[in-house]
Amino acid sequence: MNYMYPLQRGDSKHQVINVAAHGADMCSMAKRLNILYSDLESNMPSTSTEPDLVILEFAVNDYQGQDHLITVDHKTSVFFDGFQELVLCAEVVIHSLLTKYPNAAILFMEVQTAILTRKSGALLHMGVAQQYQIPVVSYAEVVFPQFYQLMKKLEEMDKISYSFREREWMQDGGIGLNVTEVVNASQYASAVFPFPHGCSQCLDQNIIPQFRQGGCKSICTFVDRSQIIHDRKLKCSLKQGDIPEGRYECFVPFLAHDAIHPSAVGHAIISDLIIEALASAQLQSCHDGSVPEKDELPLTTFVASSFEELKIRGDFVWVHDVDRIFSRWDELKPVGGKTTSGFKRYADDSLKQRPGWIATNEDGGESITFPIDLPPGQCYTVYVAILKSYVGMGTMQIEVRDYGSKKSDDSSAKLTARKKVDGLWKSPISVWSDVQITEDADQGCSGYCEVTIKTDPIINGRKGNKVKVLTVSARKCSSKKL
Repeated sequence: MNYMYPLQRGDSKHQVINVAAHGADMCSMAKRLNILYSDLESNMPSTSTEPDLVILEFAVNDYQGQDHLITVDHKTSVFFDGFQELVLCAEVVIHSLLTKYPNAAILFMEVQTAILTRKSGALLHMGVAQQYQIPVVSYAEVVFPQFYQLMKKLEEMDKISYSFREREWMQDGGIGLNVTEVVNASQYASAVFPFPHGCSQCLDQNIIPQFRQGGCKSICTFVDRSQIIHDRKLKCSLKQGDIPEGRYECFVPFLAHDAIHPSAVGHAIISDLIIEALASAQLQSCHDGSVPEKDELPLTTFVASSFEELKIRGDFVWVHDVDRIFSRWDELKPVGGKTTSGFKRYADDSLKQRPGWIATNEDGGESITFPIDLPPGQCYTVYVAILKSYVGMGTMQIEVRDYGSKKSDDSSAKLTARKKVDGLWKSPISVWSDVQITEDADQGCSGYCEVTIKTDPIINGRKGNKVKVLTVSARKCSSKKL
């Protein structure tokens, strides 16, 4: 952008500030807007009070319909349990950004995964985008129509392995590439269709080391994982001898090996789309002489019950996480001096990247207590985020004790809430799940309070009794029921 569209103010350059979070959905951002604003403003130039443009990209993580799969006759449920909550979070984020930075432009960037039963976040975002006049740039609309054509072509060639013959390789990548002038021209090799829409080579060096052992994933693998073929069994592994002699696996250059994330080529396409959108808007303004006008906030909400709800849900005053989500991080630690009976902090996933405070004893009785320390004399609503999964999870009792302003005086503590929470659900995925513990109408926490999680004995028939705590948070109570 600085190369193609430089600023005309001496040495000034466009500045990109990345405050994104890996694996975070819209609700993760809605809860941490105050953290995000603090982080963003600490990185902004001293001459700026607002960003000029905010780009939001949540499509891979936001559509939890991809995870809460309910398959009936091979059709995936679209309006899954929790759909409206994610739409509300999207509205909270947009309304908060437009209120905080009234002169900033906002852009949605929508991407898509190669797991074809997973819808993009566009289904969640488009209503909010329309309500608040947010433009949408769609990587999915640019890349995936040709991706579907490639799949269809490969199916016609070999419906078992989606492979192709030697003769399908295209000269000069199909784009007239001059191999004598391009460094490492082999990365642009393409078959069936021109680069980047055709089949490319598997280049292990483009996979980060920790995932390299698994190798590249072919279109055949993507189709198999999508579970959309029911009349035959696909054979996708070259290592297991599935690919017929003289044929090649098809790898697309714009997708990472996991079928979820864009590759370096995919990210380059996304960058080009953003620059194209900005340049087109500027060119249009120059041609017709128009001056863009600032949009006003709509007079009604989209799914929120009121504008007060939008304000309240975007103003969490206490968010302590067991692991970093955004660059500024308030770590979730138990109350000093109190035991963490049976709970230990560690990562139990295969990549050791997702830690939590974890208890597993099948007899139950394990407990841990976390503090919330806020200015006294106000009402705060308390939340606890836990891991929910489809196997091996247990139940717990979550209690809130309110001390008001006397955090050192146990005699002043008042039990204000007790809630039984189950970490098990039917959805075949393990995800972060936020649970509201106290109600807005109750004085659940008025300043300093403590949140205690106690595990129950294992329920008969379950294979495990794990409880995993991830976040404790609080916002100011609403005067109305949300």
